[in-house]
Amino acid sequence: MQAMDAYAIRRLGIPSLVLMENAAHHVARTVQSLVAPHSAAQGAAPATSRGPAGPIVVCCGRGNNGGDGYAAARLLVNMGLPAVVVALGPAASDDARHNARLWARFGETVDFSTQARKAGGLLRGAGVLVDALFGTGLQRPLEGGAARLVRAFNAAPALHKVAVDVPSGVDGDTGQVLGIAARCTHTVCIQVGKIGLYQHPGAEHAGQVNVVPISIPPRWPPRAPGTYLLTPEFARALRPARPRAGHKGTFGHLLAVCGSAGMAGAAVLCGLGALKAGTGLITMGVPRALRDRFVGLAPELMTLTAAGGDEEALDPPQLATLLAAARERSAVALGCGFGRRAGTLSFARAFVQRCALPLLIDADGLYGLDAALLRKRRGVTVLTPHPGELARLAGCSIGELNADRVGHARRLARAWGVVLVLKGAGTVIAAPDGTAFINPTGDEGLASGGTGDVLSGIVGGLLAQRLPALYAALLGVYVHGLARDLARPHIAGAAFSAGNLVAGINRALSALDEHPAAG
Repeated sequence: MQAMDAYAIRRLGIPSLVLMENAAHHVARTVQSLVAPHSAAQGAAPATSRGPAGPIVVCCGRGNNGGDGYAAARLLVNMGLPAVVVALGPAASDDARHNARLWARFGETVDFSTQARKAGGLLRGAGVLVDALFGTGLQRPLEGGAARLVRAFNAAPALHKVAVDVPSGVDGDTGQVLGIAARCTHTVCIQVGKIGLYQHPGAEHAGQVNVVPISIPPRWPPRAPGTYLLTPEFARALRPARPRAGHKGTFGHLLAVCGSAGMAGAAVLCGLGALKAGTGLITMGVPRALRDRFVGLAPELMTLTAAGGDEEALDPPQLATLLAAARERSAVALGCGFGRRAGTLSFARAFVQRCALPLLIDADGLYGLDAALLRKRRGVTVLTPHPGELARLAGCSIGELNADRVGHARRLARAWGVVLVLKGAGTVIAAPDGTAFINPTGDEGLASGGTGDVLSGIVGGLLAQRLPALYAALLGVYVHGLARDLARPHIAGAAFSAGNLVAGINRALSALDEHPAAG
């Protein structure tokens, strides 16, 4: 965003005050829509009787984010809405000073540092609060008067709280909270989305995010790795073709190497995920103890077992049979319900080393791996760890990993040459070239046993349908979350299960069909 600003101002000659005015216009229109939605939709100034219960209080910082706030307050008054500014000291940047001087001709400014009691009363009585204190340039935790103002902002009972660009105190790059952060119901994000608005805990502070243009041409810095938010149109465009004359061989054959005694369910859920994703044939490579467990649970799934070795878990004596089977399939999903017996971990390492097919690795299949093995692998690899699994594999703590999920996923995908799916709220998908994607679908209902096994099946099944690894991961993750989203009105998050998820995949795919394909 800083590079885009510089390009617009220095290379194209768009005055920075014009950009600030455009941003303020969108902020003002957002506030207007909240207090008088019908008038805002028609573009007319609302009648006084339609105004908020209390004044609109715009909290302005000293930099350019505050400048946006001063300009927005002026535009709100022009719309016939009552507005007042609570300032965190005098404006310090040139553009902020310009708009503060203009605002002085339209309304009142109350300095929080010298008029704290009056400012506190305004915050408590506000109908709408606007957070224009700090933008993306904030690098250190809020303290002193800034922290006190944000606390007062959060404690105020206003129904609507609107952030300008990012909620103050949220790191726009990572979503981490810098000490304390404003809790908002809406965020008017300037020009392009900020990663921190789609990663937790920042997403919890942002509320509903609306990205608005301010007349900067859509030009990215050429050397910056792209970060994208998945959309229904994009997911729809990734779906593999389903020719009417196709047969089960057309739609791929997945080998799911899964399961151990006591965890047959994980294998079943993986197989069902692949089935519902449209895979033509699915063979479950399982220990002998599980061979006949699938008939009553999922008769569509074939089973394959190897002679010798452990009857209850996969181990090295079974390796040759399953590697030979893999050569006759189009992709492999490995790891669901494996367990962590020493023999199983040895089996997993050897399989990953010797299998050249597109390979998805999940759950306990990741446990015996290391970075060197992944870098040497011959075939396409998709990893789908949760934070604990990835932290162990990367040699860092879960806290370190979660402090910058996108950054770590991007770095590790590059270093290991894999497509990396870092699960969790705002799942991150990173490609070997460093491009990263954030998935907006799904919620806490997916935080239950077995839902990750279903995801492995969906993505593995799309790999088997010969979708490129990155596309399989992106589409699979999006559909997985969408199946939960569509069930939300009928099944509460606490009651949602992996079985509900399997049942919802068809509905999610049907919903995607309702959206036209993007380019």
